[in-house]
Amino acid sequence: MSERTASRIVLDNQRYWEALAPHRKGEPVESVRSGSVLNENERAAVGDVRGRRVLQLACSVGDEALTFAQMGADVTAVDLAPSHLATGRAKAEALGLVVDFREQDMMKLDQDVTGFDLVFISWGGLCWAPDIDAWARLIAKRINPGGSLVISEHHPLWEVLTVAGDGHLSVSGDYFGSGRDGYADPLKAPEITRTLGVPDLPHRSFVWSIGSVVSAVLAAGMTVRSLQEFAEADMYPGLGDADACIPATYLLTAVR
Repeated sequence: MSERTASRIVLDNQRYWEALAPHRKGEPVESVRSGSVLNENERAAVGDVRGRRVLQLACSVGDEALTFAQMGADVTAVDLAPSHLATGRAKAEALGLVVDFREQDMMKLDQDVTGFDLVFISWGGLCWAPDIDAWARLIAKRINPGGSLVISEHHPLWEVLTVAGDGHLSVSGDYFGSGRDGYADPLKAPEITRTLGVPDLPHRSFVWSIGSVVSAVLAAGMTVRSLQEFAEADMYPGLGDADACIPATYLLTAVR
């Protein structure tokens, strides 16, 4: 993909997310204050972040970034949508936490966004990277030697499978095709788009196969330490007991 094409996609996606952002507030401040928004597996993967420099990519309203700050980390969080960042800053102020929220394209980070001990990206983030290989190369350069990359994401199989009834699935996307405009299965769209039907703006996301993600991380010079896959029953509504038999999310940990 040419740099010009990628830049156009990112601009369209920024407009899409900025239109969504006023409807997305994340977890209530008190919920963030009272405990971690990371799940048990994510907590184990990131480890003790006290005193470490952490970068969250595609941070949305920054709930995970705020959790890292509560855990004692020095946190930078980036997102395309200014309104997401405004919500994150307001939450940080209410919680008495310091997070460096920046409006950034994660494919073109500022030069001073570097030197991190942990880079974290969570559900629904990686699908907005238009070039997985270029993304991995860029991120690897921003991680300190010995530092970690943690990807906690929707499984690409979940992205292309649609529930067609109790115990039945149909294929609604291309596992190997990567790029998609809109969503053949509405369940794969952001929640606000599903519930409110907005915004009606062009946007393009990507289904990155497990093989493409692992290959990109390895080619960028990182070492994969673990790759876990998890069932999430509520992500296959209507499938019945088979919802525990296929993956819905995955968690990859790599070290530079």
